[in-house]
Parts: sequence; structure tokens; C-alpha cells
Amino acid sequence: MTNGDKNAERHPPPHNPLRGFLKLLVELDSSRFALSRVKAALLLIGLLVVFGLIGYALPAWLSRYF
Repeated sequence: MTNGDKNAERHPPPHNPLRGFLKLLVELDSSRFALSRVKAALLLIGLLVVFGLIGYALPAWLSRYF
């Protein structure tokens, strides 16, 4: 068996959210296709907006009760 055969038998690692986020960052930076870059950029901006809203709205909502 050669080294190439060993690499063919390996299974890909399981997909997790951090890996997907890092893949988006790499795709945004190194994709050859402009449409792919735009999609990745819009998705990242959307994620930032969601985290920003959660970071603002959740404490504001909790401050009503405490």
C-alpha cells in the first residue's frame, strides 16, 4: 500500500459550525468566482448582524426583569 492509498481510506472530519465559519472566511478571501465571494460576504455580514442583535436585544430584554 502506498501513501496515496492510505489517504484515500481516510474519512473527512465531521462538519461543525466553527469549521463552516472558517470555510466562509477562506472562501471570501480566496474564491475565484465573484458571485461566490459576494454570497460568502453577505452571509458573514448577516451573521454579524444576528450576533449584534442578540447581543443588544437579549440584555435589554433581561434588564426588564432584573
